[in-house]
Amino acid sequence: MLPPPAITTRFDVVTQEVSSPPFRWSLLAVRDTNRLLETITPERFEADGRLPYWADLWASSPVLAGHLRQRPGLAGKDLLELGCGLGLAGIAAAQAGATVVMTDYEEDALEFARFNAATNLDPGELSRVTIRCMDWRNAEIPERFDIIMGADIAYERRNFEPLLCLVRRLLRPGGTFLLTDPDRDIGRDFIRLAGSAGFSVSDHSLSVNHRGRDLTVILSELFRKEEG
Repeated sequence: MLPPPAITTRFDVVTQEVSSPPFRWSLLAVRDTNRLLETITPERFEADGRLPYWADLWASSPVLAGHLRQRPGLAGKDLLELGCGLGLAGIAAAQAGATVVMTDYEEDALEFARFNAATNLDPGELSRVTIRCMDWRNAEIPERFDIIMGADIAYERRNFEPLLCLVRRLLRPGGTFLLTDPDRDIGRDFIRLAGSAGFSVSDHSLSVNHRGRDLTVILSELFRKEEG
């Protein structure tokens, strides 16, 4: 399958083979993400601090994808992905049988996610995937979800409260907020804030090799307490 002109006319792209053993995926990505920084004007950055984080495949994403492929009971669940980027984790969730809404703030990210989903999923899996543009600070999503997830999304303190407000509103009672983060102080700060906001937290530390570097990724499961 060839990438659409909406991608190839604007980006120099490459196909990456990504694995979280024993699972493998083929993802279309931007060849040199550093070049995208040149397109961010000072005015645009000043307006919302936006940088093209979506274009890189961070270590947290394959870890989350591998976990989803092996997570029991995912089939038939309604799942919302925040900051889908290139689409890997949402693809893995659909392969595991979930109905997935993949979201990102960046329209460019959604173009890549759509292509990668169509490339990696069979027609039945793809029929359970919806892709939407969404700003955490002003999200208009009527559904509620069994699982909300994100890979490497708790990296700016200004987003902590909007993110938690969104999850409290959209996560069903008894649901799970699933996060992966590369063991950063700011990520741990977010988990502590979520714990004080009424979530029960379970953490798992995983050692991974990403692009030749040995890293630690924290998989956190935050459980919304039953209402009533």
